[in-house]
Amino acid sequence: MEKENVKITVVKEGYRSLAKETKNLAHGGRVLLFTSETRAGDDAQAALTFEGMQVTRRNLPEKLSEDLFSELQKTPEGIMAAVGVGGVVPIEATKAAHIPVAIPKILFPTEFSALSASDERVFLSTKSDLPSTRSTGQIVLFDPRVVCASPLRPGLGYLLARFVEEADGAFERLILWGEKPAAALRALKEKTAVLSSLREENAAEDVVSAALSLLKTQEKSLSNSAHVLALLAAKRTGGDFSDYLFPAAYALLRLYTEYLSSLPLEHCPPPDRSANLRLLNAKCGLSTALLCRKQQPYAEDYDKRWRLTAEYREDFSEAVGESAIPLFALSRLYRRTPEKESSPLLSASDLLMLLSLTGEAVSGYPLIKHIKMTGLIEPLLRCG
Repeated sequence: MEKENVKITVVKEGYRSLAKETKNLAHGGRVLLFTSETRAGDDAQAALTFEGMQVTRRNLPEKLSEDLFSELQKTPEGIMAAVGVGGVVPIEATKAAHIPVAIPKILFPTEFSALSASDERVFLSTKSDLPSTRSTGQIVLFDPRVVCASPLRPGLGYLLARFVEEADGAFERLILWGEKPAAALRALKEKTAVLSSLREENAAEDVVSAALSLLKTQEKSLSNSAHVLALLAAKRTGGDFSDYLFPAAYALLRLYTEYLSSLPLEHCPPPDRSANLRLLNAKCGLSTALLCRKQQPYAEDYDKRWRLTAEYREDFSEAVGESAIPLFALSRLYRRTPEKESSPLLSASDLLMLLSLTGEAVSGYPLIKHIKMTGLIEPLLRCG
């Protein structure tokens, strides 16, 4: 179960599994817990304490400043293990903390954004635009049920919903008319002013700007991941890395459309997330369908799905081609016939919230193609 310096294990008992594994690795000694003032942090501390360990808890703010990054280089003496529990901030903080090599780093992600736990690169380094710092010896404990049960991070789902509602239709039309993705992204950038009512109002524009810069100067770096792009956008603006994850993955996949003709279709999902999930599947026998608590295979047969969904794609293309109707008016095309006549169709915002929860909102070109071909979303939509 090794990926260079990363060991990944799928567990089934949540925080109980975390506590038992930590006790074993720390030999029952003192533990440094990186988390936040959340239920996840409380549950982790309670489980570790129940197993008889002394826990030093460090609650982290929502954003990591340069000063805080410097503080992570200082850890208390007598620590036998460092544990990171929560979203992307505590996970990356644990990876960035200066811990002696002999002491294990145990990561327990509770949100989809924290799947960067399986990457040895440290995305909160402030030393350069792109991450050069590596984490060594990290152990990732992954419980799909814990991740699936976590709520959406406030703002992200709404940001993506608004971003796609206002801009996706225009972008698709530009591509259909033969525009290059870089030109289409410039047009997309002009549309991001509609995000002014949101807390992350500049995130999409900043990410598009960073993506265009990468396309012009460092094409090969695009293969790194949406995490790299989010980090670069955050550093250029002084913003927070975690605020940029969804729009970064969205923008990155739009840039990938330039090369899609030469790529296998299984490369359509966000490269960082799909690589992590493939690793979990290959090394741990985890079916990625479990991430949605559904038993339907993840993109089991792209060619077959492509043929089976031809009618839906034609309907979508006709609707887009006939008018400039916003995406929310076309959301009816994203679901099959309701199981009950009274079942309401989802609005675009509802749809994108569901998509961002599963990580699929930023995957594929065009969006309708990916939704239909993976089959992950439709069971959720049929449930209303």
